[in-house]
Amino acid sequence: MDEAKDASAKGTRQAFQVAYHGDDPDDHTIGVEALVPALRGFDRLVRESNAILNGDRSRMRVVVASDFEHKCFHINFDVIQHAIEVTKTFLQDDYVKTAKDILQVIGVIRSVAGTTSLLDYLKWKKNNQVETTKPSEAARPADGRQTHVTIQIVGGERNTINVHPDVLKLAENHRVLSAVKDTLAPIEMHEASRLEFRDDAKLVSSIDETDVRDIVLAADAPKNIEDPPEEPPPETIVATLFVYSPVFDEKAERWRFVYGDKHIYADISETSIGVDAWTRGGSFRDDRYRVRMEVTPPATPNGEVHYKIVEVLEFTSASQQPGLPLPVPKQRKRRAQKATKKASKSKSKGPSRRS
Repeated sequence: MDEAKDASAKGTRQAFQVAYHGDDPDDHTIGVEALVPALRGFDRLVRESNAILNGDRSRMRVVVASDFEHKCFHINFDVIQHAIEVTKTFLQDDYVKTAKDILQVIGVIRSVAGTTSLLDYLKWKKNNQVETTKPSEAARPADGRQTHVTIQIVGGERNTINVHPDVLKLAENHRVLSAVKDTLAPIEMHEASRLEFRDDAKLVSSIDETDVRDIVLAADAPKNIEDPPEEPPPETIVATLFVYSPVFDEKAERWRFVYGDKHIYADISETSIGVDAWTRGGSFRDDRYRVRMEVTPPATPNGEVHYKIVEVLEFTSASQQPGLPLPVPKQRKRRAQKATKKASKSKSKGPSRRS
């Protein structure tokens, strides 16, 4: 196997270190209930970030080996990345983010000076609402790709920051934000007071209890609530409707009609349809109404059309069945039955003979 295929099969590795510092320099332990969410949080954070930035072009897994250093609980992580297509190396695809790239975007290993990571952005943002996001005025590279965006939060023009679009993608994903919070569990649960990220044993950044609060506030901040879509104006039409099913409630505000080849519910609250029907003794199937009606299209893709009758132009009663015989009182019914029996007996005997 050549070197390219061998490297792709084994995957590329990128290490980073995390150290949780407590108040007691002689205590090198950390509670399991705080450590387990943190370990899972780092695993989810890396995997979700890879899924967002690389899609299905690569997969990552995180392995860990713990180490106990003086005054802290130290964890060594290795991120192992594999290309989905074994024959393609990462160096041949500039659009595949390597493990190093992703860890730099998150902010757990060193990156170019002046670059804002995800953790830096969350600390800056706190629980403020983002007001605008627009392309940065910085010059673009030769390939024309957008390298930075300018974000302004609610509170004034000075509250702006330039970040890479990849940082913004991660910051807008609730699964990534949930994983970030899990990595801070030891501090939130008072098992540690400070978190340090190290790269080759050199300090990259430090997060204290105040930073943790700001990051969690940013992760929990509600999304900008967009103004509800404006309700489209109704269209007034003249239509013929037929009652689909009898209505026996004078106060019903919506009736079901047949309109063309479909069944609809129409608002009749501003007409006298209900009162008039009650006066006539009720409504009947196939009663015909010629009306002026407002038809309002749905405000959302999954919404419903709204029908409202504003004026009745003509009413035609449905054809009624021929009248049925009225019920006979019980006493009269019994007398009629006796008379019928007597008449039938007389017929069976025939005419009487004279001697």
